[in-house]
Amino acid sequence: MKAISYHIKAVLFDFDGTLTRSGALDFGAIRIALGCPQGVPILEFIKTLEPGQARQSAQALLDQFELQGAMDSIPNTGAQEVVAWLKRQGVAVGIITRNSRTSVMRALENFDKINADDFVLMITRDAPLAPKPSGEGIFWAAHRLSISTGEILVVGDFIFDAQAGRAAGALTALLDPDGDERLQAVSCDFRIGSLGQITAIVHSGGVPDR
Repeated sequence: MKAISYHIKAVLFDFDGTLTRSGALDFGAIRIALGCPQGVPILEFIKTLEPGQARQSAQALLDQFELQGAMDSIPNTGAQEVVAWLKRQGVAVGIITRNSRTSVMRALENFDKINADDFVLMITRDAPLAPKPSGEGIFWAAHRLSISTGEILVVGDFIFDAQAGRAAGALTALLDPDGDERLQAVSCDFRIGSLGQITAIVHSGGVPDR
């Protein structure tokens, strides 16, 4: 396969399950509490509810679950180190997540080597942008940073992360340390087993052609 060159100027990380270890949020319990069917994304399900009390109650319940998950979360292996390394290389670092800003800020209190100030962008569901798998947040980040989307690497552990990156024309790295069968068919530029592999991707400057 031929290779294409690239120059990564920014890395956008998913948060839950990527910068934090997976498992702090019990999505099964959230679905049951909300009455959300399997196969329907939670945020999209909430939008189908009637505006008013039903939707507000569901949103409040999700916020409650997320805040508890944030309190219980811990940094993923290598997360703090790779963020610090990227900053030393002059690479802009941001967060793009379907979680609330409140839950992200609370989870970052459990980090001891980095904090919210280490991220130049924090795109949460509170932003007036379509959430992943839409690429809208990535286009917005590119505009804010005055770079092209092709100079952004999107890192995440779920199909929506790869889909959002590809929709915007960004490079994508799928974090899949356990070889999850649900992720095997997901198209991405890099499939990584640990966050530490991002340093080699940034240094490399070449990727198998899509």
